[in-house]
Amino acid sequence: MAAPPQLRALLQAVNTLLRKRRYHAVLAILKGLRNGAVYGVKIRAPHALVMTFLFRSGRSTCT
Repeated sequence: MAAPPQLRALLQAVNTLLRKRRYHAVLAILKGLRNGAVYGVKIRAPHALVMTFLFRSGRSTCT
């Protein structure tokens, strides 16, 4: 099952745009933002949720 010609043309245009050296810095910034968001959702948010349940009172008993 082949992709429609419009989709193929769109993919080719996007790939051509992504290969241009001129956009390398902008794409690197976008990639970093995306990776940071993924890290936050996969690692930081569950950890914060667990810590909230473990230390719900908000006060430390070790003084």
